[in-house]
Order: sequence, then structure tokens, then C-alpha cells
Amino acid sequence: MSKIVLITGTSSGLGGAIAGYLSAKGHIVYGASRSLPQEQPAFRPIVMDVGDEKSVQQAVGTLLLEQGRIDVLINNAGLGIAGPVEHLLLADVKKVFDTNVFGVLRTCQAVLPSMRKQGSGLIINISSIGSETGLPYRGAYSASKAALDRLTEALRMELAPFGINACYLQPGGIITDINKNRITTLLPAGSPYQESFDRCYDVVNSSVSKGMDTALFGPVVEKIIQSRKVKRCYRVGKPLEKLSVFLKGALPGKTYEKLVSNHYQV
Repeated sequence: MSKIVLITGTSSGLGGAIAGYLSAKGHIVYGASRSLPQEQPAFRPIVMDVGDEKSVQQAVGTLLLEQGRIDVLINNAGLGIAGPVEHLLLADVKKVFDTNVFGVLRTCQAVLPSMRKQGSGLIINISSIGSETGLPYRGAYSASKAALDRLTEALRMELAPFGINACYLQPGGIITDINKNRITTLLPAGSPYQESFDRCYDVVNSSVSKGMDTALFGPVVEKIIQSRKVKRCYRVGKPLEKLSVFLKGALPGKTYEKLVSNHYQV
């Protein structure tokens, strides 16, 4: 059955891939980004800046005016950040949380009144397997995605009486432009973190270049949309990425931290 779908962060990467796939499956998809694309995509582009309350309200209002309802909201817009916690600029951390957490809040709050009125709806929040662990030199990013997971868990229980589902999707490494768009903290001269950070950053960049194809996620999202029983969490990653989540709960803390530190060459 065709759905009216709103997806944030569709200018490229994962959001664009999911939007294109769902459109091809017959859904009416509005893909939101901060500016209109130069070329017409397979989905319906709409201007929305998740960091701007007025922009979010206008975009959602336009969609509701045209379609009368929103069946699915996919919060995909996200921003990465890398740097030692000691050197992180608070302005940068606020920018990341404003996109990854508060941006989701803005879109949910804009869409939920109409979903409650129609007595149905689905919210899919795109998180990260990195939310399950405080990754070295990506602590602020992990924290933002962990906050998103907990927010979604609360949302599920609050929305259930209204016939609305919510879940989060945790991807592992994906081949996207996140390396190019990630905020990278400039370390001061002589920083004792420099060599460790450089090694870790090389591992992170390499993992993205060897990550999963974004095309894998369209079918996953389609399956969630069509599911009669929406689970709390959907985790899509390579075997080692999924194993890391299991090992965190199974191993002693110091042993697990040593494994993670060795992997990232900290």
C-alpha cells in the first residue's frame, strides 16, 4: 500500500538512496534538504532546515496541504564530529546536537499532531551502531546518537496509545560523504592527542570508504514500513560491527575498552 513519506537529509547519501528506492516502490516521497537540488530527483524535493523551527513548520505545512496526511517520517539528517573531548568546541558540539537530536525533535513535534488526528503513523529515526559505544575521538557523535535512541524508546511508549509506531535504525559504516561533511576539531600545536587522533582518524576514514552501499537500506526501510509489528531497534552492519554490541555486554569493561582502543589504534 502506498504511503506518504517525509525524509530529512536527502541531498545525498543514505537519505537520497532511501528516498529514491521508496519512490520507485510507489510511495509518495518528499525529500527534505536545506536547498532544492539542481537536478530533479526521483522523489519530490522540499526545502527544510531541521535546525530552523520555522523552516520545519513551513515544510510540514506544505506537505499536509498537498497530501492531507503524513504516514511515515524518516529522520535521517545528521552531522558527524571528531576530536578529543578535551579539545571539542562547545559551539561545534551544539551544532551536532542541534541536527542529530533537536532537529529530530522539531520534525517529530511538527508531524505528530496530524498523525494523532489520523490515528496512525510511523517514525523511523536513523541512528548509528556507534550509539552503543562511546567511540574514541567521536564521543560527541556517539552521545548524540545515544540520546536519539533513548528519545525514540520513550516516544514508542508515549505514541502507542494513538496507534503510532516509532523505531530507530542503527547502520554501521556506510559509503557516504560523512567524511567530507564531518566537523573535525583542530588540535592545538603540540597536543598530546595528535598522534593517537591521526591514527584513529585514518581508521575511521578507511572504514567509511569500505562501508556498506547505501542501496542496502531502501529494502530495509520498506520492510519496516510494511511491517505489522515494528520493532524498537533495527541494526544493519557488518558482522564485526554487530558483534561489537554483543561483546560490550558480554565482556568485562576493561577488556572491551582494550579491544575498541586497539581497533582504532588509540
